[in-house]
Amino acid sequence: MDNKSLIKKGFRGEKMNVIPREILKSHISHEFNKNLYLTDVGYFPQARNHYRKRPQGCSEYILIYCVEGYGTINIEKSKHQLTPHSFYIIKADTPHYYYADEKEPWSIYWVHFSGEFSSLFYKKFTELNNGSHITIPFESNRIAEFEYIIDLINMGISKEVFEYVCILLYKTIGSFLYYSLRSTTKADNSNDKMIEEIKAYLKNNITEKITISKIASEFNKSNSSIFSLFKQKTGYSIIHYFNLLKIQHACELINLSSMPMKEISYLLNFQDPLYFSRLFKKYMGVSPSEYRKN
Repeated sequence: MDNKSLIKKGFRGEKMNVIPREILKSHISHEFNKNLYLTDVGYFPQARNHYRKRPQGCSEYILIYCVEGYGTINIEKSKHQLTPHSFYIIKADTPHYYYADEKEPWSIYWVHFSGEFSSLFYKKFTELNNGSHITIPFESNRIAEFEYIIDLINMGISKEVFEYVCILLYKTIGSFLYYSLRSTTKADNSNDKMIEEIKAYLKNNITEKITISKIASEFNKSNSSIFSLFKQKTGYSIIHYFNLLKIQHACELINLSSMPMKEISYLLNFQDPLYFSRLFKKYMGVSPSEYRKN
């Protein structure tokens, strides 16, 4: 990454790997890696106040995948607003800046990539939608691929790890460029749509008390099938995911208001403020009062 305007602090729950340039230089000198490799990769959840400006551009191509919220990418004379499940690839050495929406900041996975084939991947991207951003069907495997690459790099950048990451990068970028081939059955499309509808239902009822039975009834499914499907597609149980949404909303209320913790607890339908405090600490690593202080 280069020519960037840094924010003062990172984002809670962020994941970011920047491969040291000396190690990178050593690894890309091998024939096996030179065609396509990554230099940086990460995940920024609810990246409030996220802003990057590169007047001279970046030496790598940048793929940004928005999974939640909204953000805008300005490049040359064009503007691209990313919405949930949309992506854009920024051309190397092209001046640009991008930022998260103030009200609903994006959550993004991103990767910087380069190599002799990188321009070909970018060319393929420009052919898909005349170089504009693209909205694609939700697929949990796409997120899992990013997470796996991040976990691999966390093991250490050995020769074998770097080679394997380079191979996986073909698949990861390919899942965006050839997204239309990924969901091949009506059942898959239908299930993905239902998961998105359940997420929207949970978000719209964030102040309510929700049970598996209530959701199953709402979507005309059995308790066991709705539980299994949601867990399979998202990696979370419905209640875990719902609690996560509640805690994220609690963070916003703590940041943007002076509302007492007890009131926030009751607003989100936690009738026991002590339980709310324990749950908040479980997810955020600090108590609600410590979070407000910091």
